[in-house]
Amino acid sequence: MKFMSLVLSAALLLGSFSLAVAACSPEEAQSKANAFAQAIQEKAQKDPANYATVMQELQPQLLELQQKQDLDALCKFYDEALEKLK
Repeated sequence: MKFMSLVLSAALLLGSFSLAVAACSPEEAQSKANAFAQAIQEKAQKDPANYATVMQELQPQLLELQQKQDLDALCKFYDEALEKLK
């Protein structure tokens, strides 16, 4: 759940960035973050063991991307992460 809070706070932060040239808009990044948070919840309930394994891999990447504040890279991360969570 700590990670869930991290994801949701990242989504809120992304809403405050305004990058005119970004291929991934703040709204799109926030939408992807919300979809990711939902997928995390579902995975945690359905397959806790696999959830833990996937999150150990994804969490360091997400933290690094959030610090860089690169919306394009973050959107790409969410797309790839959603595939892994399926």
